[in-house]
Amino acid sequence: MAICNALSAGLSKSCETNAGGINKIYITDFENVTSYTIGAATAPQTGDWVDAITMNGSTKFYEFQTNKNVCNFTESVAIDLNNGTTFFNQVVTLVLSRRETTKRTAIEKLVDGQKQLLIIVLDSNGNYWLFGKQEGSYVTAIEGGSGTAKADANGYTITFTAMEPDQAWGVDPTIVSAIVA
Repeated sequence: MAICNALSAGLSKSCETNAGGINKIYITDFENVTSYTIGAATAPQTGDWVDAITMNGSTKFYEFQTNKNVCNFTESVAIDLNNGTTFFNQVVTLVLSRRETTKRTAIEKLVDGQKQLLIIVLDSNGNYWLFGKQEGSYVTAIEGGSGTAKADANGYTITFTAMEPDQAWGVDPTIVSAIVA
């Protein structure tokens, strides 16, 4: 069994913004993306060079607007030493306030035929992340309702899940305006 030299340098402490939450979510059909380029980009907060993805300008993502401080993403690794498998379970949670026909129709399009999706999120630190790059992301849960009291939420919570060989990739922030419809 070969052993790889995974470490080529250490990590320094970052004193930049470390805020949680998602500010924007963009979604497209997996089949709409015709090309990726993995290269270097400058991280908006630190100015460090990082691996990032750029895409063909004809790719169009659609923004799903949401309230602040209600959406999130998680990423956990699943490692099975017996089988020799490793993958990253990427979960994006989109919360849409207020139930209405327009949102219901959009949700139907997302789940039609168990569609493969690509998702870009803008986190609260100004970084864009791509989920479902190689195998797509799928809607795996939808929950919602009216709530009981007037102060309760009325809307939808949509969960997207991807099982990928790599962690979420950074997206070059300079291309986002070109790929959002």
